[in-house]
Amino acid sequence: MTPSAIKDIRKEIKKSIDLADDKTVKMIYAMLEVEHKEDAWPDAAFLAEMDRRTNEYEAGTAKLFTLEEMNDHARKSYKERKK
Repeated sequence: MTPSAIKDIRKEIKKSIDLADDKTVKMIYAMLEVEHKEDAWPDAAFLAEMDRRTNEYEAGTAKLFTLEEMNDHARKSYKERKK
C-alpha cells in the first residue's frame, strides 16, 4: 500500500471515529489498548524457550525436520496408538 493510500485510510478512520457511537469508540479503544500493551508475551518461560530455539537455529546447531519427516513421524505415532 502506498503512503498516499495509508494517509487516505487514516483520514477515513478519523472521520468514522468522530461519527461513531459510544459502543464503537469503546471497542476501538479496547483494540488499541491490547495493541499497545507492553507485555504481549507475559510468559517468561515461553519467551526463554523461543530465544533458546532461535539461537540454536541461527547457530546452525538446531535439529531441523522437513514437513515430510514430521508427517511420517505423526503417521507412525498415530498407527502405534491405534494398536
